[in-house]
Formats: sequence, C-alpha cells, structure tokens
Amino acid sequence: MRKLLSRKLRHDLLYWGAVLAVKIVKNIPRRIGITIFGWIGGLIYLFPAKDKENTSAHLRFIYGKHWSEKQIRQISRMVYVNLGKNLFDMIYLSQLPAQDFNKIVFHDSLDGFRNAYNRGKGVIVITAHTGCFEMLLHFFAIHGFRSFAIGRKMPDKRIEELIRQNRSGENIEYMDRTEGPLKVVRFLKEGKAFGVLIDQDTQVESVFADFLGHPSKTPSGPIKMAMKLGIPAFVVTTVRRPDNTHYVFLSEELTMVNTGSFEEDLVSNVIRANDLICKTIDQYPSQWVWMHRRWHHQPVDNSIGSIS
Repeated sequence: MRKLLSRKLRHDLLYWGAVLAVKIVKNIPRRIGITIFGWIGGLIYLFPAKDKENTSAHLRFIYGKHWSEKQIRQISRMVYVNLGKNLFDMIYLSQLPAQDFNKIVFHDSLDGFRNAYNRGKGVIVITAHTGCFEMLLHFFAIHGFRSFAIGRKMPDKRIEELIRQNRSGENIEYMDRTEGPLKVVRFLKEGKAFGVLIDQDTQVESVFADFLGHPSKTPSGPIKMAMKLGIPAFVVTTVRRPDNTHYVFLSEELTMVNTGSFEEDLVSNVIRANDLICKTIDQYPSQWVWMHRRWHHQPVDNSIGSIS
C-alpha cells in the first residue's frame, strides 16, 4: 500500500511539474525561459545523485586520458544546463509557426533527404539523444515531411497525454511500442519518415557495435528494416549552438553494406550509423545524455559484432 501511495505521489509531482513547466514556457520570452531552465539544470547538478555520478564516470571512461578532472566536472555540469535549456525548447519550439521556428533551427541541405522521401517508400531517420532531439519531429513536419515516432507507454495516462500533445501536430503521428511493427511498416509504406533513437542500451533487438571506441549494445531493428525492405536511411543529429539557436546535421543516405552475410552486414551498417552519431558527440560532448549506462552490457569476449 505504501509503495502504491509513493508511486502515485511521484506521478502526481511529475504531472503537475510538467503542467507548470508548460504554463511557464507559454508565458515568458524565450531568452528568459532558457536562462531560467538552464539555471535549474545547473542547480540540479549540485545535488548528489546516481545520474550525476554516471555522467562524470562515463565522461572519464571515454575522455579521461585526455581531459583533466576540472574539464570533466565542467562538461558534466554543462550536460545538466543543456538538458534544462532543451526542456524549455522542447515545449517552446513545438508551438511555433514555421517562420518563427526557422529563425531558431538551422540545418544541412535537405535535398538528399527530400529525394529519398519522394521515392514514396518511407525514410528511416536514425537519431540520438543529442541537443534538443525532441524537436526533430517538428523540424521534419515543418519542412513538409510526414513523420512518425514510437514512444514508451507511460504508467500514468495524464503524463502520457502531455507527451503525446508535445509529439503531435500537422504531419506528425505518434504511437507507443505496444502498437506493434505492422503499424510501423504500414506508415513507411505510406511514405512517412520514421524517427528512431539507437544510442541507448535497451531491451530491444540489438547487436554489439563500437560506440565512442568501446563495444556497446545498440538497437539494430531500424537498420535491419532498411536492409530487408530497401528503405532509405539517414543519420540525423542536432545540437544547441552558443547563441541558443539549434543546428540539425543530416548525413548522406546510408549505403548499406551487402556482402551476402546478413548478420555481419547488419553489424557493419550499425557501426556506420554509430560512427556518425559519435562524430556529433565528440564535437559537442556537453550535448549528450552521459548519465545513461551506454556500456552496461558487454559481449562475453569483449568483441564488436556479437549478436546480443
């Protein structure tokens, strides 16, 4: 009974906190909002927490041979500051008309992406938790691409509805994982772009592939779908710039390795996608979610390419 009450209290606090955040975002200028939310992120960093420990530990794991402890602490703090700022923009940008959105969000050429999209077979957008990644659905929608994404079903329906509202709009479909792969295939056959994150160690079909120089369990379903169905795929990442505008990086269409050995080719293609994601993280290390246990699971022989 106590656990149920505790869970309900957490859900209530999370829900009303989210409602308050939305109201604040809608009623203050962006410049002030970014400052406040960034300050809150930096304040949260000051408190001892497992996520904070993981952030510093993972930065040390990857960059410890090249960075001082002071640099690691500085970047760790900026991770939290950027998370705060991106929380504000996640809500703020989703409400903007195209002309205002495009004054804040800049991007690489969309020509290659548009050519692939116009083939009508759908497009797989492989992305990561960099920058204000939540706004990518709105980015593609604003540029005329019908898009969809999958999210985890939340235990609290009120919170799930808030998330759906933020991830919905013209040209956008949002579905939860319980709706199954057939709906994903149907949306792709309708020519829509499918946004999917592959930079976390989760309980989905995965392979071990290099990530920032170390084997990591990486979701392989999107790449497998692209290989089997001939669907064009791109890696897309985004970062916040020093002036608080955003920039979206779009890769060229991924050329899938096809040697005839499907499992080996799958790993090679996942590594290629990981490399493009890691390029953004290396250039903008304060813009990724280092608190996630990215290297939690490891292959038995510590090698790249083992199917997990």
